[in-house]
Amino acid sequence: MRNQFFYTRKVEDKEFRDSFNIDMVIRTVSIETGETIVLLDDLHEQTKDVPEINSKTNKVTRIKKVTENVQSEIYLSKEDAERFYKLTEHKD
Repeated sequence: MRNQFFYTRKVEDKEFRDSFNIDMVIRTVSIETGETIVLLDDLHEQTKDVPEINSKTNKVTRIKKVTENVQSEIYLSKEDAERFYKLTEHKD
């Protein structure tokens, strides 16, 4: 799988080995922490529960399901971002 980029994702004290298809990348954004956000061209629907609140009583009257169109945002560590940029740089 030559078009897959493997990276480490940390959640609390656990580490996971994930990957994404390099051909699906549409943009990268570097942030102050040294991490890089990778945006993928994988528009998909995501459903979430949104509470409806009565403005007079300020209480939840019901939970409504709302569907949004989203795209994947992957956070790469500084080390993984450096590997990603080396792998995808254009050589003239």
